Amino acid sequence: MAKIGRWVGTAAALVLCCSAGACASSAASAGTGGGGSGGTVTIGESTTLSGSIASLGQTGLQGVQLAAADLDAKGGLLGKQIKVVSADDAATPATGVSNVRTMLGADHAVAVFGPVASSVAAAEEQVTNAQKIPMFFHTSNDIGLTTTTYSKYVFQDVPNTVMEPRAAAAYLAQQVSGKTITIATFAPNYSFGQDTVSAFIQALKAEKVNYTLVKQEFPPLGATDINSYLAAIESASPQYVFNAQFGGDLVAFTKQARSYGLFAKTKVIAMYDYSVLQSLGSAAPTGAIGFDRAPYWTYTDSAMQSFVSEFRAKYGSAPSEWAILGYAAVQQWAWAVQKSGSFSGDAVSAALSGASVPTILGDQQIRACDHQTELPEYVGTVAGQSGSSSDPTHLWDSSAFAAPFDQIDYTCAQMQALQKS
Repeated sequence: MAKIGRWVGTAAALVLCCSAGACASSAASAGTGGGGSGGTVTIGESTTLSGSIASLGQTGLQGVQLAAADLDAKGGLLGKQIKVVSADDAATPATGVSNVRTMLGADHAVAVFGPVASSVAAAEEQVTNAQKIPMFFHTSNDIGLTTTTYSKYVFQDVPNTVMEPRAAAAYLAQQVSGKTITIATFAPNYSFGQDTVSAFIQALKAEKVNYTLVKQEFPPLGATDINSYLAAIESASPQYVFNAQFGGDLVAFTKQARSYGLFAKTKVIAMYDYSVLQSLGSAAPTGAIGFDRAPYWTYTDSAMQSFVSEFRAKYGSAPSEWAILGYAAVQQWAWAVQKSGSFSGDAVSAALSGASVPTILGDQQIRACDHQTELPEYVGTVAGQSGSSSDPTHLWDSSAFAAPFDQIDYTCAQMQALQKS
């Protein structure tokens, strides 16, 4: 795993610090917190920037930085330029907590964004809640973040671990049209993976899919050798494999599974989003079922098209879902600051709760009962060839499926019952 580094700088100029201590000192001297007029205001992004799932954190951070840069280009917020400080949590809760404490203590951050892993998010959430600082989850999505550990300072900006598998199950139900099928599951062995698989199985029952569960495997998050787990799946000969892995772990799974010939006889259902498909290139599994929280190629409105063009010009690539959702999360926070005229957590929370906020994803409704953004989840089939001569990435066939929010998430009554349990 790469050495843990910490980045700090204004949105326009990012400077790599050599050590956490040096960064804390630099940030504290440069920032002015949220009080007064002029100067800067700091926001933090603690996320995974190294290891097998680093692509999620890296591109998510790009989205946050680009959103801050765009706000600064228009004069900033309440007369202040926005400074983004970031740090690598290495997908470790203790490191994430340390990062956030530094951001709030030394950097005087007024809002925190990230991280990738839900286990890290749950730990960081305790720190921001205690200091009444708003936290925006634009990648991690375990249902527990807005139920068992929920507070009014927490905002969920992506489909949660109930919504995503329900959407995949609804798409599968359409594909099999009442036929009896065999299924195996594969997921990283922590809260996100276990909750996602459990929700998928429950959703199959709700969709009245006739299935037999023939195998379940839970390798460790970030495991590099998954041959024994793959062998167990292959020997069970399922027609479908629901895989809750993501990022580099899913890329590694796909490459190793191909060596077993798994894709020749089994259809895999997994988070085949832009980043994963870009990494796989021509090795993308044609016919596999992919899901994505914000596939840019399914949006036709001018706001998204302008964002994609701007992102390509700055970073040389199309935006991942993590970049898009990171950008939209900053838009939510900025809208609340402008509406309330304050950077305080209480003011931002009150402004956003139940509000409809304009973003690059369109007007986003934020549910008052749990601060879940009412987003759809997208599902499609991986295409056999790239859709553009300038980008070799195999995306999806043209008929993407958008599962409506009100059909895939719990109701407010269900969420509030979980919050009290």
